[in-house]
Amino acid sequence: MRRAPFLATLIALALFSGCATTAPSSASAPPAPFLVKRSGQGRPVLFIPGLASAGTVWDDTVTHFQGQYDCHVFTLAGFAGQPSIPAPFMPTVRRALADYIRAHGLQKPIIVGHSLGGVLALGLTADAPELVGGVFIVDSVPFLPALMYPGATAESARPFAEQTRTQLRMQTVEQRNQGSRHALSIYISDEAHREVAARWGADSDPETVAQAVYEMSVTDLRPELSRITAPTFVLGSWVAFQGRVPRETVEALYRGQYQNLSTARVVMHDTARHFIMWEDPEGFFSTLDGFLKAHAPVARMEFQR
Repeated sequence: MRRAPFLATLIALALFSGCATTAPSSASAPPAPFLVKRSGQGRPVLFIPGLASAGTVWDDTVTHFQGQYDCHVFTLAGFAGQPSIPAPFMPTVRRALADYIRAHGLQKPIIVGHSLGGVLALGLTADAPELVGGVFIVDSVPFLPALMYPGATAESARPFAEQTRTQLRMQTVEQRNQGSRHALSIYISDEAHREVAARWGADSDPETVAQAVYEMSVTDLRPELSRITAPTFVLGSWVAFQGRVPRETVEALYRGQYQNLSTARVVMHDTARHFIMWEDPEGFFSTLDGFLKAHAPVARMEFQR
C-alpha cells in the first residue's frame, strides 16, 4: 500500500500538551497511575480517556446511564492536572489497570477506551484476557504509525518517535499552545468543547505527554490481539479527512489493524470527528448501549466503596 502522509495529522494529538508543570509528590506517597471516580451500581464499566484528557470527557456518557452501571472513570497520571509518574508510562498503567480490577473484585468489566485510552484497553485485555468481559474502542488503533505508513514496524518507527519526543520536549509554551489549537481544530468541531480540551492540555505535564506519544509510537499491539477473547467493538472516525482521503481508504486501514482480533467488529462513523462521544452523543450512546446490553455480564457482588 502506498504511503499515506495525509494521516500524519493524527500525530497532532501529541501537541495537546500545555505549559503546566507537575508539583513533586510526597516522598512517602508515590504518585498514583490514575485517579478514579466511581458511581452507580450494577455491571462494571471502566472508562479510560485519551491523551491529555480528563475523565470528565465521559461525564455525559455516565449521566446517560442514570446509575444503572457501576462506572469507573479514570484520569491518567500526568494528564489534566494529575501528578505524573516515572516512565515507562503505558506498561505501568496497563499493570495498574489489571491490579485495579483484581483489587476491587470486578467481574468481567467492559473497558471503554478513547484514543490512547483505547490502546491501553487493548493492552490490558491482551495482558489479562481472563479479567475483561468486553472492549469498546473509540477511534483508536493498536499501532498508530501504521496508519501513516502501513509497512511500519516498531523498530522502523523508533527514530521518528524519538525525534518527535525530542521536538515536543523542546517546544516553547507558544509552540505548544499553537500545536494544541491546530490539533483541536481537526478533531473537535464544537468551539466550547475545544476550550475544555485546551484547558486539560494546559494542565497536563508536557513530559508525560511526550513520553506517552513516544511509547504509543513504538508499541505495536497487533501481534498481541490474538490473545484477546472478549467481544470488541471499534468505532472509528474518518470525517476529519473528508475531501482529502476516501472513506474506503481510512476504513481499510482500520480494518487491517484489527485483522488479528477475531472478535472485533469495526464500524466507521460518518459524521463525528475524533471525540465521537462529544460529536454525536445520541448516536454514541445508542451504539454503546447496544454493546453493553449484548455483552456486559450481570454483576452479582458486594459493592464496597
